[in-house]
Amino acid sequence: MILPLIASLLTSAAPPPSDAVAAMVGDQPIFVSEVSEALRYQLQANPALAKLGAVEKVRHVMDQLEDDKILVLRAKAETLEVSDAEAAQRVDQRVSEMADRAGGMDALSRALKVRVGLSVGQYKLRLARQIKEERLKEKLRDKYVGKIEPAREEVLSFFREYKDSMPMLPDQVKLSQITLKVGVGAERDSAARAKAVAVIERLHQGADFASLAKELSQDPGSKDNGGDIGYMKRGELDPAYEKAALALETGRYTQAPVRSRFGWHVILLEGSRDQEFRTRHILFALLPDAVDSARARELADSLRRVSDAGGDFAALARKYSAEKASASFGGVLGWYPESELQGQFRDIVAGIPTGKVGAPVPSPEGLVVIRVDERLQSRRLTPEEDWTRLVQLASQYLSNKRLSTWIVRWKEQVPVDEKLDPAEVARRIGT
Repeated sequence: MILPLIASLLTSAAPPPSDAVAAMVGDQPIFVSEVSEALRYQLQANPALAKLGAVEKVRHVMDQLEDDKILVLRAKAETLEVSDAEAAQRVDQRVSEMADRAGGMDALSRALKVRVGLSVGQYKLRLARQIKEERLKEKLRDKYVGKIEPAREEVLSFFREYKDSMPMLPDQVKLSQITLKVGVGAERDSAARAKAVAVIERLHQGADFASLAKELSQDPGSKDNGGDIGYMKRGELDPAYEKAALALETGRYTQAPVRSRFGWHVILLEGSRDQEFRTRHILFALLPDAVDSARARELADSLRRVSDAGGDFAALARKYSAEKASASFGGVLGWYPESELQGQFRDIVAGIPTGKVGAPVPSPEGLVVIRVDERLQSRRLTPEEDWTRLVQLASQYLSNKRLSTWIVRWKEQVPVDEKLDPAEVARRIGT
């Protein structure tokens, strides 16, 4: 169980528990904060747990954490290993995801300090240990249990026994989108290209490239350096720019203007080494202006009106959307739990009636037109609608049941010393 800590960190207002050792399983500690984190996660995953009293909830979680430590110790006894490199990679990925959700690394750092009393560095150490333990348990499970594929009757029997405690599916929303880039009008584009053509003519006549760059280039970062942007690694520049530059011989310039997302370029290749190359360029920039923004807004409003009047949103997405991955599926993004949508985006979606398109939303590159295709209310799982999910749950249940027989045997070989009783742990975490 790798805990999705960010959910509890950013939703709980409880003060951080004292991070004492609640129990020792062999040489494996269970911290009070681990009990707190596990309890928050399990309350989200299994609402039925909330019906228990505070001490009973803590007892339930501590039993599970003690079983987890038994598994870790057994895995180590059997010399199963997880490399530091694998754990570090997963830690970095997890912390990066958490920072994105929290609103940046500084915000995550503050949340960790307030909620669990740990710095980012301390949390990384804790997370690395948790990840290693999780991978060790997975390897041990694979060795002693393997993959269980339940028969149909086993799945139905599991459902009948546990249907009243099945996790609730949250309110969900199915979304589609059309993304529109704010592009420059054809007239301005043509005028900028003509200026680049004129520069090439002057170069043909013997003009100095660096001097022309200082005189004419609209790239403020390189203009004063005669257009020199220094050595760059392959893949760091606009693909069209890079392709044109690498097709040149050293000391040569492009014989026709090159269009990138920034505008029209005339490019000179100064040199190359290994995977790097050095260029000068003269740029005639094409940045969208108010007229371009108004034109994109008008198109977005038009698409919204057409769709809400019964037009085929999928066809409009395939024709107009600049985001090709979703456009190929008619703009469909898929199903999302409404509670997991982030910040302003959640508020925007909440304000769009089912089957309708919302007002265009600004994005870094333009506008996004969002359609709420369908909504599903929170409900319990059923065999008719959620068979695949039930098969997974039944498989997990049977796997845990088989593994528990091994845990009983292994537990007899490992001392368990509870330093704090469940009542004291419950008091410390404010349950």
